[in-house]
Amino acid sequence: MSKYLMLSAAAMALAFAAPAAAKGTISTYKSWDGHSAFFYFGCGYSTTYGQVITIPDGQTHLDEFHFTWFGETRHRMFVRGEVYAWDGSKATGSALYESKRRRIRLILPQNVVFGGTSVPVTPGNQYVIFASIDKDYESCTKPTPVRWGAIPSGDAYPGGMFVYQNNKGDEERWTTVPWNTNGRSDLAFEVHFP
Repeated sequence: MSKYLMLSAAAMALAFAAPAAAKGTISTYKSWDGHSAFFYFGCGYSTTYGQVITIPDGQTHLDEFHFTWFGETRHRMFVRGEVYAWDGSKATGSALYESKRRRIRLILPQNVVFGGTSVPVTPGNQYVIFASIDKDYESCTKPTPVRWGAIPSGDAYPGGMFVYQNNKGDEERWTTVPWNTNGRSDLAFEVHFP
């Protein structure tokens, strides 16, 4: 189960700067207190964290999405960003977007950006944007606990919610098993549309 953690303001002041919201953007950063987080994601922990979003009217392509992560280790892990359609309880269909495998090393808070491509989406439909280590799980050799910036209460983004899975490398569960939720909480995230 995902947990909630309050990080010290001093740790946040070292390296965090929220991305600026732009036109054609969904963002929860204005609702985030700058230190609340869900944990743990990574090798030895939950393998998939994401956010369900609803595509705004007039938007037909998704460009990129951002999450804020905090590392607790100098170890590295491989992650991939993904976009799938959402059926109300789980991802559905094939990947609409999958990033290349990326090696992430986290010590200080940082924004992690996926995308930069034009992913076709349908206004009013829901999608899940997420990061996962499932496809590279066999490369996990040391624990890599990562916390994600989050808004744990208050439904900051009514168009979706934080979702996660503990798959231990079985990415087929993304589309076959309902994902876990943490009430109506949201990640600190941002999505850009071209």
